[in-house]
Amino acid sequence: MSENWDALIRGENCPVCDLISSGKSEDDHGIAVADLSFSRLFLAKNQYVQGYCVLMCHRHVIEPYELTADERTKYFNDLALVGQGLEKAFMADKLNYNILGNLIPHLHTHILPRYFTDDAPNRPIDPGMKGREVYLSPEGYQERIELIRSHLGNSL
Repeated sequence: MSENWDALIRGENCPVCDLISSGKSEDDHGIAVADLSFSRLFLAKNQYVQGYCVLMCHRHVIEPYELTADERTKYFNDLALVGQGLEKAFMADKLNYNILGNLIPHLHTHILPRYFTDDAPNRPIDPGMKGREVYLSPEGYQERIELIRSHLGNSL
């Protein structure tokens, strides 16, 4: 694990870098929604949490402090724009932002719209837990993507 982890830290065979540089619009986990100023937004394929998205930084860094001040501003402006758009699109009561990277050390943020009626209203929710899989039809994904895009406004 250590050798692979060290290589990932250096950006070698980083699946996020590969996805972004390839220009692919989809992988096993998500479908591209939009390219923003310093990131790419993906709709998670598992829509157990309606509107669950992941924002991926264009540059390979592990932690936000590794970005230049200008890059950090761009990334967090993208994050704020997406958060506002998701809140409006899905009428969320709250948004959770998870910057993890324990599996893939590349700066990315999981954005989960939350509702007082969801199954964990007073604590974090993990859509990756077994039994929490909701997959949509191709048309269902496209409808959600268009809804999100319409709430991102002129930033696209």
